[in-house]
Amino acid sequence: MYLYDHFPPTFLEIAVVKSCLTEVFTVNNRVALKIPLNDIFRCNSLSTLENRDVVQHYWDVHVQAFVQNGTVSTTEFLCDKDKTVTTAVPIVPTTLPSPTKPVVGSYSVVNSNGTCLLATMGLQLNITQDKVASVFNINPNTTNATGSCQPQTALLRLSSSNIKYLDFVFAVKNENRFYLKEVNVSMILVNGSVYSISNTNLSYWDAPLGSSYMCNKEQTVSVSGAFQINTFDLRVQPFSVTEGKYSTAQDCSADDDNFLVPIAVGAALAGVLILVLLAYFIGLKRHHAGYEQF
Repeated sequence: MYLYDHFPPTFLEIAVVKSCLTEVFTVNNRVALKIPLNDIFRCNSLSTLENRDVVQHYWDVHVQAFVQNGTVSTTEFLCDKDKTVTTAVPIVPTTLPSPTKPVVGSYSVVNSNGTCLLATMGLQLNITQDKVASVFNINPNTTNATGSCQPQTALLRLSSSNIKYLDFVFAVKNENRFYLKEVNVSMILVNGSVYSISNTNLSYWDAPLGSSYMCNKEQTVSVSGAFQINTFDLRVQPFSVTEGKYSTAQDCSADDDNFLVPIAVGAALAGVLILVLLAYFIGLKRHHAGYEQF
């Protein structure tokens, strides 16, 4: 597909090269579409172009011929077929209402020794780009899971029609615990642009080797200031999977308990200190009273 600028506006010309055994010929169809220069052309409806014995079918077309300053336009020019469905040009709001809770999916990675990684979770992606917030729920029914397992690292890669890859990389630390060390993502946004980000210095989902990590409450994995992952009903085991089943889980509520322990100890020590001081002052007062009577 070739795009030529007959400024103003933009015209669309389509060239198709067809090979039939030893014969090669080119078919050119000129489509008289006048598109404003800074608009993105959208046509989700099926369009059919015929020339000689070549039939071309197009649908879900999103094209911006000339991108200004590297920024894809948010203003869309609809084809006539799409206009019959809706005459309103969609406007991207600065904030979007939160979608419903994502469906919980079960994912696994298999190597020559069998299942080596298990993950169960509902995933919600939160992206902020150009001050526009977007929220996406991952549908496990349309998501593929692949990956790999090594002695010190394990990878779970999720992909779908609009997610090129969403990587969860786990690592072993201190030879006896695992944790989520890295997240990489590359996905196609609604406006057709590609959003990619990576963080290799994370520290989430910490648990002993030979066990799984579980957290039924909503958690947030902050990959960057502009990209977060909300997890629901999470359970993962990237190492030491036996017979394709989860091992005993360490619950994230233990993290809350660990946080409360220092507070409780500090409060107890403060109480003991107050009692000692009270006893000291009471004893000192009695001691002075004894001198006065003498």
